[in-house]
Parts: sequence; structure tokens; C-alpha cells
Amino acid sequence: MLREVKPKNPRIARILKAREPQLIEPPKKTLLLHGAKCPQVLDTVLKTFHSLTKPHSIMFHKKNENIRPFENTESIEFLANKNDCGLVVFGSSNKKRPNCVTIARIYNTQLLDMCELLLLPAADGETIPPINELVMHIGVELRPMMLFAGSPWDDPTSSAHVMLKSMFLDLFKGEEADRIDVEGLQYVLMVGAEEPRDNLSPVVHLRWYKVVTKRSGHKLPRVELEEVGPKFDFKVGRVRPASAEAMKEAMKQGKRPNEEMRTKKNITMDSIGDKIGRVHLGKQDLKGLQTRKMKGLKRRAGIDDEDEGGDEDMMEVDEISEDEDESHKRVRTE
Repeated sequence: MLREVKPKNPRIARILKAREPQLIEPPKKTLLLHGAKCPQVLDTVLKTFHSLTKPHSIMFHKKNENIRPFENTESIEFLANKNDCGLVVFGSSNKKRPNCVTIARIYNTQLLDMCELLLLPAADGETIPPINELVMHIGVELRPMMLFAGSPWDDPTSSAHVMLKSMFLDLFKGEEADRIDVEGLQYVLMVGAEEPRDNLSPVVHLRWYKVVTKRSGHKLPRVELEEVGPKFDFKVGRVRPASAEAMKEAMKQGKRPNEEMRTKKNITMDSIGDKIGRVHLGKQDLKGLQTRKMKGLKRRAGIDDEDEGGDEDMMEVDEISEDEDESHKRVRTE
């Protein structure tokens, strides 16, 4: 069961009320933390994430020696709730797990799920330069066009990659909007995953591309992609998925005020504008139907159903008296 926090005073009650679920949620804030050891390559990863998620991210530069996400989650939950953040990105490095980036999601002041990414060295031998030497001419608070390439993202058997895809969407999607200006589509985030082989976890590639429009001689411009920013290659490490009960509670959505009404079954409108409904009933049993009681329908004592049936048959035949028969004969002779 999820823990319920009771307010101790009116001030805390107002804060908790402001943090309650809303019909239209604001974009999630991200908290970026450094571990006891955070090399320059991990610092570049954290600062790159921070620059692409501004102003919805907070970065702490102080090293945290007592934070171990997979051993104890109290420190992460405390810092995330204190800064009102729903996402936490923690970078640390040690001998057993070098250059490790941990992404965690918080729901209802508790840890929901967590995924560990191990930064791999570049295949061509190049080193990741510091963030000061990188050039990423991307405006603040711009939403990227995200592309997930590879079959593991849609494979239900690969639960780690499906969860990681949801985390990347929460991290970089920004504020939701019904309309967007074409000028705001300035860069593309490509998240690629290799095909799994030999029971090994596929490598995840992060690439950033800037959208450049050039003259094409036609009405529509020619669109090209220029690679910008650093190249990150990760390997999925430890994973802690959310429980079924917590995930079901976190995925609940209320009805929005401008949401269109769902069409109900078997209800239509005619040409006049009247509402017509169709009701489907099962087979009716009329044996126990209570009819109107009449004196003439009562069964008389000493008469069976067969006799009553015979009398009814006799009543159906038109009987002609002898006087009427003779009168008909006189009319014919005359």
C-alpha cells in the first residue's frame, strides 16, 4: 500500500494540496546529482541532460557520498520531494560499476521504478570532451523530435527497454501542447538499440541532430540533419521495475474539461434531433405472467380443460336456427 502523509499544520496542508494530482499535470522536474566519484565523462552526461531539460531541471554540483540508489532509497526520495522533482538522474562511478548513470522516477513521495545505464567507451577510441568544448546551438525550452530505432523498444519481452523508453519520454518531452510552431522543431533526439544477440543486452545509442533547412528550388525546403553534441553509448544494467499496484495507481487519468464525450453504444440521434436508444433483452418467459383477472375467465367446477376446449370449438361454428333456415328458403322460392 502507498504511504499516506498526514499534515501536521496548515502550512504543510497547503503544500500537500498543491502537490496533489491535477487534471493537467505540469512537466516533470528533473533532479541531477553527483555521486562520491563522478569523472569528467559522467559530468558531461549530467550537464548535457541539464542543458536540454532547462528550465525544468535542477542540478546539484556537490558530491553525495551516502547515496546508493539500489541499496537505500531514502536519500533520493528526500531530495526529490524537497525539490518537488518527479525524476532523478544520479551519476556515480566505482570499481565494480564504472561510469554508471541511474534514472529513477518518484510517485507519491516514493520510488516508483529505477534503471541503471553503464556508459561505454566510444568504439572509435574518441573520448567525450567536456561540456564547455561542445557546441549545441539549441534554444531553451524547445521540445525535441524523438526517434526510437530498433525492435527492443516495442518488444514486450524486453521489459527493461520498454521502461527505459518511458523514462526518456518523461525526461525530454517537456511541456505538453496542442499546437507547436514549426520554428520550434530545431533538433532531433535519436535513441537507437541494437538487435539482441547471444543473450546479451543490446547497446543503447544516444545521438542529437540539428534540423537544417536549405533551398531546394521548390515550394518546400530541403531538410538535413547535422550531428551536434556528444555521443553516448550505454549498456542497461540493474533494473528495479514498479509493482503492478503502484503502476496502476500512477497511470490513472481524470477526465479533462475539454475532452470530447465518448460515444455510448446503442444510442443514436434521428433527423429531428431526438435521442433514440436500443435495449437488448434476453428471451422472456411468459409462463409466470400475471394477467388481468376476469369473471368469465375463471375455471368452472366439474369441467375439464378438454371439455372447455370442446365448447370453445363449438362456439366458433355459426349455428343457424330452424326458423332462420325456413325464412331463407321462402326468400329463394319467391
